[in-house]
Amino acid sequence: MKKFFAIALSALLFVFGAAFFAACEPSDPGDDGKGPSGTPGEQVVADVYAPDGAPALALAQLMAEDAQFGGKVTYHVVPATTIQTYVTGEEPQAELCILPVNAAAQLLGKGDVYRMLGTVTHGNLYVLASAAQESLTASNIAELLKGSKIGCLQLNNFVGYALRIVLDRYGVDYEIRENKEEENTSDKAYIYEVTATEITPAASYDYMIAAEPAVSTKVAKTEGKLQVKGDLQELYGENGYPQAVLVAKADFIAENGKFIADFTQAVAENAEWLLADTTQASVVMQAVADHLPDGATPSFTADNLTKEVIANCAVRFDAAASCKERVNTFLAELSDLLGKTFSAADAFYYIAE
Repeated sequence: MKKFFAIALSALLFVFGAAFFAACEPSDPGDDGKGPSGTPGEQVVADVYAPDGAPALALAQLMAEDAQFGGKVTYHVVPATTIQTYVTGEEPQAELCILPVNAAAQLLGKGDVYRMLGTVTHGNLYVLASAAQESLTASNIAELLKGSKIGCLQLNNFVGYALRIVLDRYGVDYEIRENKEEENTSDKAYIYEVTATEITPAASYDYMIAAEPAVSTKVAKTEGKLQVKGDLQELYGENGYPQAVLVAKADFIAENGKFIADFTQAVAENAEWLLADTTQASVVMQAVADHLPDGATPSFTADNLTKEVIANCAVRFDAAASCKERVNTFLAELSDLLGKTFSAADAFYYIAE
């Protein structure tokens, strides 16, 4: 009898012991109880920033689905004029950030604080003109722009820089002017800075440079009196130029390799999602709107965010390994144009192993 109770007690202890150890096992066979960085109980925490406009579209699916990648990710869409403040200072706020390639090189090009993961947009700039004007092509641009007047948005920023690089590529002699009433006196192209409200069918410019979605909005609102008469990306060649890039903190990359791989894969897949017939414009717009500061409205609306406009924004992810040469070429052109150095060290480009 005593032997029976001893056996029963041993069996009972075995059952409780097995249950105890089972409770200590990870519920997911692939979960070792550690966070993505390998530290027990640690979880990736990341603040991700993007400027409103075409660059924000590069994160639209991630924001719409609140993609967390096993961590805690907070997405922020901010005015383009403030984006650099999130990657500068003693303790930059952004773990990941999208910003113009020229700003990225100028502020972060050493690669010691941030590294570039890849390019996310490749140009959304187009030439507008009256219906009567001839379209600009690689074969006629040098001739058509002789003695012309060109109105350009953001002349002293990326839009103006891209225009001038294209003109240089085709040997178009130009002069930047402030007096919009001054008559043309040579075969030069004369460039003037304009505001969005000045881009109208009645404007005195032969051609005007603007960005999507404003381009399509202008064409629609003027009922075709303004038309697209040139594609700055096509004129530049090489499948467009690097415009906005995705960067991440160097130490964050080192500690969270899997997170970075998953995040960039999602950004790459986002481009196809944007153009899918099943993706509604209202969903894309709402994803951006939900991550803007309180009271702000997105530059896109459900009406102007057509599939054509999205395609014209050239949103696609090219990893640093595949676009490094193109970025360096564009930065060299920018340096020659402005007479100051825009460059990126090899360390700036994150090449995944």
